Amino acid sequence: MDLLVTSTGIVILLTIVIHPVPSSALLCRQCFSLIGWEDCERAARDNLCTAQGVSSSHQGWLHDNPSLLVGNHSRFSCFKYVALVNRHNDKGLVKAYGRGCTFAINDFCEGWKPSVAVKSCNVCSDRDMCNGGFRNCHPSIGIVSLLLVSALMYQQ
Repeated sequence: MDLLVTSTGIVILLTIVIHPVPSSALLCRQCFSLIGWEDCERAARDNLCTAQGVSSSHQGWLHDNPSLLVGNHSRFSCFKYVALVNRHNDKGLVKAYGRGCTFAINDFCEGWKPSVAVKSCNVCSDRDMCNGGFRNCHPSIGIVSLLLVSALMYQQ
């Protein structure tokens, strides 16, 4: 019986390691602020990227960046940027801070009109929450740890 439990645990462990979560399922930090990163973080949320969500965001930015794609694309990246934005009001240029999801086939940091002066911009897709936040490990790590602890407890 112990051999069966141990063997089953090893098979499950190997399955998780060999077949990780698909790369198209990317979790990004999402926020926007005209005040600063701390203000952005207060309203931030972890967002699973979807074609509908990215298309909706891009639709709102097309006036400032006509190169952003809208559609049913399946691979995503996270972005993080700081830009000076001309809001055409009495405040003149305003600094904007943002994080979110974009399509991997897009170059989110390029194509902005002169009214948006991008000061810093990074795009990443190597892991969940690569644009900020606290989830820096692959979800499989938690599952593997749970399985190992369960197997050790069962053997005692």
